[in-house]
Amino acid sequence: MNTDLINSEEFKELIRRSRSRELHELSQQHFYGHVVMYGEQGIGKTALLETFKEINPAAYLSITLLRGYEIENDDSLLAPWLLSRLRRPSMKAFPELLIIDDFDQVLSKSIREKVASILKDGRKWGFRVILSARKQINEKVFENNAHVMRLRGLNENDVRRLADFFTERSDKHPDLIMTVRDMLSEYKGNPAVILSHLTMLVTPDDFLYRNPFIIEELEQPKLIIEQTPSLITDLRMVNQRILDRIGRRPEAMRDLTPRQFEELVAELFIEKGYDVELTQQTRDGGKDLIIMNRSDIGNFMVYAECKHYRPDRPVGVDIITQLLGRINFDRATAGIVVTSSYFSPDAKDFQSQIEHQMSLIDYVKLSSWIEQKIF
Repeated sequence: MNTDLINSEEFKELIRRSRSRELHELSQQHFYGHVVMYGEQGIGKTALLETFKEINPAAYLSITLLRGYEIENDDSLLAPWLLSRLRRPSMKAFPELLIIDDFDQVLSKSIREKVASILKDGRKWGFRVILSARKQINEKVFENNAHVMRLRGLNENDVRRLADFFTERSDKHPDLIMTVRDMLSEYKGNPAVILSHLTMLVTPDDFLYRNPFIIEELEQPKLIIEQTPSLITDLRMVNQRILDRIGRRPEAMRDLTPRQFEELVAELFIEKGYDVELTQQTRDGGKDLIIMNRSDIGNFMVYAECKHYRPDRPVGVDIITQLLGRINFDRATAGIVVTSSYFSPDAKDFQSQIEHQMSLIDYVKLSSWIEQKIF
């Protein structure tokens, strides 16, 4: 990720503009009460709270931002607010603001009761509290003493402005830019997912994320499936721990060998519940994986071709036609092409003519599957 770009004032202003309504809603509670803010993972709760803290220093006597896990590990961090009535010199002073991000990480009942008491007595002793959480807080005392906000995804205009911001600063191939922009509508305005893909447009081509531990573990067989047809060899499953690590840094898949990339894709389909067989490594092309789906309406055999390409090398239409020929010859049900790169326009145009028989999964879609565990 280009940290200079993300930390630029121009980008911060863009984020403030996209969340202007929510920032205004938080500001309205300055003199009126507390706030409980809900939002799914990656929706931007932390970024909103940090922005609110940054742009409102003069509105409060002080602003303290704590994480839920910090309080869970050390509840003495709440002491200044529990002892507030002993230290406050005047009720006319500006209120003090306590922000607890990811409050659902606080599991201790006694600590949650302390926070509840801060909310109940807060206005009396001159301070305000903002809590954020992914899911509904069970104890009614919190919502009974606070204004409830529900953070939604970015709207289409905000997503378009973000895409324009990164596109204008990208030197990537137009096909890659178009592919990334086309994918954004699938993410329901989730800022974390959208930014994780847009930043790829400003990441240097020579950037490589190398984690020897990941590579070493990927090379170690986790489960051997006995050979059945002569075409099939052993399938080495990548365990969930490795998937989680690559999920945090999807670009790590580009450091895998082609065979390791095939094994990663195979494990993803296994996680989905399919039967997967990995074909022998030495061959003249055609298919890397055989994916079986057995159901009440019939048995389906899907061929998957995995292309571990550089970020700037697209998969062309010849790969699609080659796999299609193999599918028709073997009378398989359908095909999938998976790549660590992207697809050329002619490849996508050809696939659109046989969309019920062929699917394309590029780097953007594959990494989003891993990150969000869509499988």
